[in-house]
Amino acid sequence: MKTDAFNKYIGQVFDRRYQIIRTIGIGGMAVVFEAIDLQTGNHVAIKMLKDTIENDRQAILRFINESRAISMLHHQNIVKIIDVSVDGPHKFIVMEYIEGITLREYMNHKKVVDWREAVEFAEGILQALAHAHSKSIVHRDIKPQNIMLVEGGYVKVTDFGIAKIPKAETLTMVDKAIGTVYYISPEQALGKKIDNRSDLYSLGVLMYEMVTGQLPFNSEIAMAVLYSHMHDIPASPKELNPSIPRGLEQIILCLMEKNPEKRYSSASQVIRHLELLKADPTTVFVQTRPPRTPTAEHDINGTRTRQELYATDRINAAVISQAKPQPATRPMEPPLAVRSPAHTPVRPAQSSAPHTTTTTRRARGKRENASFAVVIVIFILFLALALVGLGFLFGMAISGGASLKTIGTVLPPETLSKLPEFLI
Repeated sequence: MKTDAFNKYIGQVFDRRYQIIRTIGIGGMAVVFEAIDLQTGNHVAIKMLKDTIENDRQAILRFINESRAISMLHHQNIVKIIDVSVDGPHKFIVMEYIEGITLREYMNHKKVVDWREAVEFAEGILQALAHAHSKSIVHRDIKPQNIMLVEGGYVKVTDFGIAKIPKAETLTMVDKAIGTVYYISPEQALGKKIDNRSDLYSLGVLMYEMVTGQLPFNSEIAMAVLYSHMHDIPASPKELNPSIPRGLEQIILCLMEKNPEKRYSSASQVIRHLELLKADPTTVFVQTRPPRTPTAEHDINGTRTRQELYATDRINAAVISQAKPQPATRPMEPPLAVRSPAHTPVRPAQSSAPHTTTTTRRARGKRENASFAVVIVIFILFLALALVGLGFLFGMAISGGASLKTIGTVLPPETLSKLPEFLI
């Protein structure tokens, strides 16, 4: 629909407060005007539902949802909401007026965005997401059209219309799928439960497109794109643009992991990696030891050779995380302490000697125990025989069958002198 179709609103005053100046842009559901707040004299942006769908319950719910979401958020990288009206003849949201262009317009002009500039944009988006996620809000629609580039070099995240908000009705994405399908996460495409990591996947796709100039998965058929997000491995960003750092490729591919458990777990994690990369573009992230729980930092070790492994079909996904780093890598250990190889502790290879010594000691101990037992048995037998002999002699003496002479021939004189008189 052309802008001329909305010229009839220019000059009108909404809610006796906002006077329409001009049309800024037109979307699938709404039109955005520049207006003046007659109470404050400030310029504002008014996002109004189109006349053709202003009675659509789902569209109204999205408007209410967006107003709730933005009202919960207060961050320099998120567009501010000023007012909302859904009861009058026109249903609209009043937001701060932003002087700038969308990231989509900028990308269309640049074709390929310089990787340093792309990192700056990504950090601004991540700051906004970190704030939203801290409020348990998932944007669910991160794409270039919803990112504004403001004069001064920073970004503003807009359009929280389908955001996931705590204790609010969950909104579907059916009628917005065509515009969003290129950035949708695999779990969103499958209709599974989503969390903060879904926004991070979408950001990964956005970063991929910025630094390569093309989408990772592209087709005129929406279902084909959805299938690719769920199952296909994207081409290596560095092969498409050799000028980007290897570490940046790792970050992008880690953001785009199919399995959310292998993705970054938070926006702040990604920011820390980007800061390291900005400080030293030669940084290559290597995990020297696996953490106790699955995190993106654990999986990033495999991203460096992931494309090569998939290309040759020689190793399955389970082996990829064990891929050996190249000699030029810089080891990094959680929580992102980058160290030189000279300071990396190397565990000496374990030899079989400790195991052999332990076995020998056990065998020797068993033999010593057996010898001691034999000695005890022999001693007991000797003692028993001695007692039996003495008993036999005493029996003979008592029964009168033995004389002193006989006893004397058996017992020594010193023992004989000690015998009781009745035995003599």
